[in-house]
Amino acid sequence: MALPLLLALLTGCDPHDATVNAKYAMYFSEAVSSPILRLRAQEAYAAPTCKFEQSDPLADDIESDQIFEDDCWAEKIEVEKKFQEAYDLTPFDCRTFSGAPYNDNPIRIRDAMIPGWESEYEDYCCAEARDDDPDNDPDGDIFSTNDCTTVTGKYADWLDDKSYYLNHGNVTTWREEALITSEGDLQLTVHMDTPFGDVRFGWVIDPDYAPTECVDDGDGSKEQALFGDEDVVANWSAAEEPGTTLYYLNAGAAQVNPHDASVAWAFEPEWAAGVSFSRFGDDDSYIYTEDYAEYDYATSSYLPFYVSTDDDGKVTGGYGQSGNPRYTELNCDASSPADCAKFKDYADFLESMKDNFNNGGEDADGNRVEPAQDDLANYGRLPQDEYAFEVKVEDNSWRKTEPGKGDDASGFDNWVGVNANWVRFQMEPADLAAIEPGAQSTPIKGDFQMLLYSQDSSGSYWTFNGSFEITTIERDTWGYSPELDEMKREENDTKACGE
Repeated sequence: MALPLLLALLTGCDPHDATVNAKYAMYFSEAVSSPILRLRAQEAYAAPTCKFEQSDPLADDIESDQIFEDDCWAEKIEVEKKFQEAYDLTPFDCRTFSGAPYNDNPIRIRDAMIPGWESEYEDYCCAEARDDDPDNDPDGDIFSTNDCTTVTGKYADWLDDKSYYLNHGNVTTWREEALITSEGDLQLTVHMDTPFGDVRFGWVIDPDYAPTECVDDGDGSKEQALFGDEDVVANWSAAEEPGTTLYYLNAGAAQVNPHDASVAWAFEPEWAAGVSFSRFGDDDSYIYTEDYAEYDYATSSYLPFYVSTDDDGKVTGGYGQSGNPRYTELNCDASSPADCAKFKDYADFLESMKDNFNNGGEDADGNRVEPAQDDLANYGRLPQDEYAFEVKVEDNSWRKTEPGKGDDASGFDNWVGVNANWVRFQMEPADLAAIEPGAQSTPIKGDFQMLLYSQDSSGSYWTFNGSFEITTIERDTWGYSPELDEMKREENDTKACGE
């Protein structure tokens, strides 16, 4: 009779609480990613130890036209080709080689480049090779960088930071675990095998999300709702299909003070509605959290996604009014180009951001602008029809601006958020909040998307999206009880709000 018990124990250790139908895309930093370095160390794919005929970057007589004609380079290309085919890797490298540390030096550029990519660099990476004007085509010599304007994404602006390998495909799971955590949160964790190591990923959301703040009412402190009687999740979900509930995974988000861009307003941990997480082999990740500002490299400062308004709702300052905005107004009246740079009100600003990220359109000069959420397709070799990447733009118009407060950016009104991490449930918020552990009489269905990046500073990024159907929810038996915050509060004799 021991066998059934053993099988029960094994089943409990290998839960299958959900069905997940998803896709993944891994952007490995080619030079420093741990999985890539580990696989390359294998004898079959070790880089040849041959010597180049030209190897001194300080030489006075570098023969540029012979750099890629070297027998050693041919050997490297052969090994590289086998390596890419063995692990289904698609290379690209759109770094700008005119600046440091390459400085247009042919040997430094060759030694940094993925072997074989020299034949694709100009066609893929130069804006001049992508336009309709044959008169400005690159000259075929990648060392002549003055005829190449390197392309890059607006949202995924990391795509030209390093050389990358892309690997993407379907998620094949071997473990799916759904939990109600000790904090009362709903968590789904998925495990999958890859040739690069074991991968696990998932998300956590707070079904009862209702952020609060501690305020002093004159008689002491008290906890009150951050947004009064407004239901945050219901407002997030208002633009979705009826009967669905949207959660922004906004852990770690922060705003930037528009009046002093050196000051960041970090969200309280209690304001996090959810978080995505992943571990790739031995490489942990950070969530690519919600953006409430963009970093402007031209001015080395942040431009908040915020506009100030007067009491009539007219925009009086903020995004688009100064600085160097990355997302200009699209689909506006081209007969009056000056008006296209001035948002009329918050609704106009919001619509412009949605055009920039989700719809695309024409700018004031009549040029076609592709949606920023298509960056991975346009510059990262990941077609939208193979991986439907979607960036959601958070509408905060439901957070009403009090009279005379239209230039006070310390709240959320007049802001938009940009988020590639979200979970959407095919159920009402009240039903979601009522979920209990155990077998679900009605499966919990929904879809999700996650964007994460490596904790080890390798510059690798990875993303997952797809649908789920949860049929069983376990109760977490490993969490803190009492919770760690409560333990530390008691240990340090820290008073809670209202005490």
